[in-house]
Amino acid sequence: MIRSIALLAISLLSSALAAEEILGQGEFRYRVVPDWGREALKQVSVKNGHAVVIDSQGRLLFLTDDARNNVVILDAKSGALIKHWTARMPGAHGMSLVKEGGREVLFITDTQLHEVRKLTLDGEELAVFPWPEKAKLHADAKEYRPSKTIHFPNGEFAVFDGYGKDYIFHYRADGTLVRSWGGNIGDPRDQLKHWGPHGGAFDDRDGTPRVVIGMSDQQEIRRFTPEGHFIDQRPFPGGNPRDIVPFGAFTIIPHLGDQWPKDKNSPGFISIVDSQWKIVSNIGAPAAVYQDGVLQLMKSDGKTFIHPHGVAADATGNLYVAQFASPAAPLLKLECVK
Repeated sequence: MIRSIALLAISLLSSALAAEEILGQGEFRYRVVPDWGREALKQVSVKNGHAVVIDSQGRLLFLTDDARNNVVILDAKSGALIKHWTARMPGAHGMSLVKEGGREVLFITDTQLHEVRKLTLDGEELAVFPWPEKAKLHADAKEYRPSKTIHFPNGEFAVFDGYGKDYIFHYRADGTLVRSWGGNIGDPRDQLKHWGPHGGAFDDRDGTPRVVIGMSDQQEIRRFTPEGHFIDQRPFPGGNPRDIVPFGAFTIIPHLGDQWPKDKNSPGFISIVDSQWKIVSNIGAPAAVYQDGVLQLMKSDGKTFIHPHGVAADATGNLYVAQFASPAAPLLKLECVK
């Protein structure tokens, strides 16, 4: 309890403190925009911040697990409230923005309802993808707790069973199951430990298609072929990679906490890595240190973030951060310092 109160106090002070200093290193430096979005969030109920995406209109869509208003839409520049709606999802966790022809749609996972929903940006339900019963990998729906979806150029997608049994389920666009991998399937190198595949992305920026997975509690990034065969891994000691967010030629990785899961009150930070997965900037933490090419233990600065869970970047490079278990600061904007 004492620790929780201390973290709440840190959260209340973080915007004011961080706004006076520059965060990060090299060409990726930021300052917190004080009070951004605060008035908007006073008008809605927010339980936990989970994910953020920016649509083609420049609006920020903020996912919460408060079933009264799962999606809060703000003007990304001003932080003003535009609208909010509910998908009636008490376990809303991951949100992906996908372009389908001439429209944008959302895929939202729910760890309590054990399903994935596809919705319009106004909240109209287009499809529901329930637990993959035909795969015969779960005893019942309750064992399936999807954390994130990733999407392929041909319209197919994959669901990470990140809070369930650590499988990856690959679907055609219509919801037909193509394959299952990860978990305890196949070669030991292709398997995924528990708790493992929390977030990730499809990445073909260098011409080779890969599935990149943030292995949160394992403190590492793993890369696989789209068919589920292991390619390589990168350790992030002291980190807790919650998601993989492509950012031009770079990638953004939010770390929920620097001692997670040993200390679930430990504060987190954000890393930006280059095409070789080397950290070029730590935001809310000291610069990464490499000795003989090996990344050394990292630690949060203890004042910028509490638990960064999801990140989005706008066209000018500003960052928007959704925070889990951070009631005083569930959503932050970081302005890029040129």
